[in-house]
Amino acid sequence: MIRRYYQNGQKLDVAGLNVVTVLVDRSETQLTEVGWNRWRKGLEGPPHSHEAKEQIFFVTDGEGIVVVGPSRYAVKTGSLIYVPPKAIHQTIVTGDAPLSYFLFNAFLDAGKEGHASFADHIEKVREVRRQQAQFRQAAVPGADTSAISDQPGKHIEDVHQGRLFDFGSNTTRLILERNEAVRAEVTLVSWPKGSKGAMVSHPEKEQTFFVLSGRGKITVGEETLPVAVGDVVFVPWQAPHTTEAADETLTYLCLNTHVIETKP
Repeated sequence: MIRRYYQNGQKLDVAGLNVVTVLVDRSETQLTEVGWNRWRKGLEGPPHSHEAKEQIFFVTDGEGIVVVGPSRYAVKTGSLIYVPPKAIHQTIVTGDAPLSYFLFNAFLDAGKEGHASFADHIEKVREVRRQQAQFRQAAVPGADTSAISDQPGKHIEDVHQGRLFDFGSNTTRLILERNEAVRAEVTLVSWPKGSKGAMVSHPEKEQTFFVLSGRGKITVGEETLPVAVGDVVFVPWQAPHTTEAADETLTYLCLNTHVIETKP
């Protein structure tokens, strides 16, 4: 079981532009990677794309603009952005403070961009990102722009407004649907105080929980750990798990990576 507070982890500096805190490394999962990305104040970030992964940004603090393909989205705390594979995207900080977001990567295949770890990936793209920011374009020496998509992303201003499903022990709001992405899916799950779910496992996906409010306990396999606001929990593929809320409603973003191909 992996449980980490979202601001604690290995820090990776990307050419002085942003700092990524590694929360769940690609070396620990089937097709998932999770971090916390903090962009410095006043930055107009590097336009770039990823051929082998799709991304989800959930803003934890700050204000700015996220460009995805032909679309520009004004973002603030609580905003969620979906970035499709191959789409050129850019982060622009407009407020008086840094802009930070929870970063979720879902890889399209087991090659994971050809990099063994998040640190290995950053080491190999650091200079490319610096040049992309300097020249304000994705096409710079060393950048792979052979397959670029103009597909727009998706912007959710309030994750509490998704389509609601009541499962008795918890309620789930559908934020990013399976048919809107390649492998990713996002829901908002709320457990009323004192409620506890049955042990379940998923043969088709691995999951990442990011706690937004409340307190409780999460069990994965034989291990049970307390969770509170800001905690990130990774549930491996096929691992049995359950959630129990404490004396208040426990709510978390649930980000799914479909490891096995399934129909939406």
